[in-house]
Amino acid sequence: MKAIKYFVAGAMLSISATAMAQSATVQAQIDEITKTVVEAKGDVKATKDAVKLFMKSYKKDADALAGLGRAFMKAGNMAEAQRYAALARKVGKNKAAGYILEGDIAAVQDDGGTAASWYQQATMFDPNNTNGYVKYARVYQKIDANGAVEMLEKLRQVKPDYPVDAAAGYMYSQNDRLKTAMEYYDKVTNYQALDDYILYDYLTTAYSLEDYDKALKLARIGIQKNPKYASYFKMAYYAATKKGDFVEAISDAQRYFSTEEAENIKANDYMFYGDALKGAGQLEEAITQYEKAFQMDNTKTDFFKSASEIYLAKKDHAKALDYANKYIDAIGTAATYKEYETLADIYIDKSENVAEGEVAAALFEADKVYGTIADKFDYAKEYAVFKRAAINHQINSDIKKGQAKPYYEQFISLVEPKAEKSASDLRKLATCYNYLAVYYIQNDQTSKSKEYAQKLIELQPDNDTAKQILAL
Repeated sequence: MKAIKYFVAGAMLSISATAMAQSATVQAQIDEITKTVVEAKGDVKATKDAVKLFMKSYKKDADALAGLGRAFMKAGNMAEAQRYAALARKVGKNKAAGYILEGDIAAVQDDGGTAASWYQQATMFDPNNTNGYVKYARVYQKIDANGAVEMLEKLRQVKPDYPVDAAAGYMYSQNDRLKTAMEYYDKVTNYQALDDYILYDYLTTAYSLEDYDKALKLARIGIQKNPKYASYFKMAYYAATKKGDFVEAISDAQRYFSTEEAENIKANDYMFYGDALKGAGQLEEAITQYEKAFQMDNTKTDFFKSASEIYLAKKDHAKALDYANKYIDAIGTAATYKEYETLADIYIDKSENVAEGEVAAALFEADKVYGTIADKFDYAKEYAVFKRAAINHQINSDIKKGQAKPYYEQFISLVEPKAEKSASDLRKLATCYNYLAVYYIQNDQTSKSKEYAQKLIELQPDNDTAKQILAL
């Protein structure tokens, strides 16, 4: 139950709200006993003296007792956590602390129904404590989203200034209902009042829904609000890269990587930085980042694809081909004809950037690739055969020689039998008929030429070539 587990993590964050109501001295004592209990892994004997001393001062303080119970919960000793939760409820029947701890214990144990019941009791006995409402809504959303929202609306009545819409947005987001989350998040007007984890969730929700403008705007607000929260910079350059604002993305990426509080760098962080650098034309730097991503995670096979694109832009066709082939090898059976066509595109680009005597050789390599596509991908066979015809015509544009003839004929044999032909099919057939009609007339085979001219004029009644041949 992802929502519940995350919810408990949120519960830890919300302790600060309770702590603010306590004296600094009490909170310091709770922090100290928590450290002792956690270091002892919840061992009752090892913590006996420290707990006894703590209880001497706070045995009638519900919040302090709940804090002690939470320490044992954090250490994994649920029995002791339960014991102090019960004590907290006993000494503070009308305080939320004990009920909320009971709910958190149930939530940690993946008992969402019991957790919700305890949180509901917290709202009944201590209606001015916001934690009960929020936690109930988050855990209950899996069971009844409408009931969860109703609880948040009750909170709005109790504390009109509480960011209920933000709480609802976070609740729905954690349960993967992103569109509904955005409906609530977009009602928020005071971004500065949001906790960082809420604001960050808002912007990542926008990003997940591909609203990169909004995500970038929220990242900017976050950076202004808390520049030490490194993930704001991270999401800023992710969103800016998606938007195509590459210079801005590079600046944010550099700030992210230099932030002391930055999270552990992930392979995707390097990939996005590489994409931004590539978009800005800083190709060598982009490859460096892609290599870092691949070294960190060898499943990042897009590295090969991006490197190939970069080397193609640099007109280094040998390296472009090398990385394109590595990409095809890396993705294996997931490769489609498009990945193979990338190889043909590289050869075609090469043919446009070499000496005249080397053009044909490059085009022949492109032709071979389309031959492979025709053999390997039945669904792309027509497309590949027609491309072969066009390439061979480019290799030798003298129609009388018939360099492209076998491929135009093959395309006709594939498409003519089809019961239904698309507009694209008909246009391509017309090209084939035109080529063959001219080929046969130039090779003094008038009757054969007229055969194709007749087919051509049926598709294109105003075709001058067909008219001239048929008039012979």
